Amino acid sequence: MLNETCDFDQPFGFTVIHYVCTGLSIPSYALAFYILIFKSPSHFNKYRNYLVVHILSGLMLEIHMGAIWKVTVVLPIPIMCSNSFTAEYAPIVFQFLPACLVYTGVSIVLLFIYRMEAVAVHRADMIYYRRKLVHVSKRVFYFTVVLLLALSVLIYPDLKYQKEYKEKMEKRFGIFKPYMWCDNCFFFNFDSILFKSFYVTGALTATIGSFSAGTAFHVTVRTLKSVRSSLSPKTAAIQRNFMISLVVMAAIHGICILLPLLGLLWAISIVITLSQLPYLPYLLVLIIQEHGALSTITMFLTNDLLRRTLIKMFSKKPMESLNQSENNRSTIA
Repeated sequence: MLNETCDFDQPFGFTVIHYVCTGLSIPSYALAFYILIFKSPSHFNKYRNYLVVHILSGLMLEIHMGAIWKVTVVLPIPIMCSNSFTAEYAPIVFQFLPACLVYTGVSIVLLFIYRMEAVAVHRADMIYYRRKLVHVSKRVFYFTVVLLLALSVLIYPDLKYQKEYKEKMEKRFGIFKPYMWCDNCFFFNFDSILFKSFYVTGALTATIGSFSAGTAFHVTVRTLKSVRSSLSPKTAAIQRNFMISLVVMAAIHGICILLPLLGLLWAISIVITLSQLPYLPYLLVLIIQEHGALSTITMFLTNDLLRRTLIKMFSKKPMESLNQSENNRSTIA
């Protein structure tokens, strides 16, 4: 049980920003689920299911980081502290973060592969080896995912028992505040070979996942170019729109996860005094936490079919039924 010395306060401004962002993101998720599940055309169901799974990953990450873990990176001392109701079990709660990020990554890879397979039926013989490369890389990606999740469990002692490591860090960064010695605060223990292996495996998993998704994207674009003459202009346009929307979503995930993580590592490794930027760690964590909502909103802005469905919901003017107007497109979703 944590005592009173383990409590700490977040800056008031960040608390306000957190509640404002949460107040905007939760309705966005709810609206997205409602439209995808109840308002999407029937022929869109298969791709819809992949999108629902993907959006759920963003919601899970937001709940984990914003409510369950409620992490704060207390720079200039690079220690992660939790002040949520689960603070006593912060190392265990952290171990769910790789699972959330893996869930997001796997769902993105599967979305790209689904879009590839949706167009591959037109040129299956011509892209056989490229498709095979995608599926082989997907299996390698799954293997690294399993290894990463296993390592995320095994690093628990390195996160839980840090008295000696904290003493070492105190000599490097200066006197700790009392709460930093509690179990709700811990460092990434880079003295541990096991933790280094976890870190390297995470980077490898992200690289292989990006390769698999990127290769699937390449195959999709090449196939669309080769079958342009055999597809109707409308069908080709829909396929391109689906792919553009997916690429933008993936880019948001890459930017809003990788860049803040690199920013935190940069701040931890290089910048020792950040009195001029006291809100930097809070903002970087907030970007990671809320990026799922941003990706969801972007999906509705860039995906023509979903955008029309959304407009139809809130429009008072009668519009042509999407189910009727899209009947001839069942092969493209």
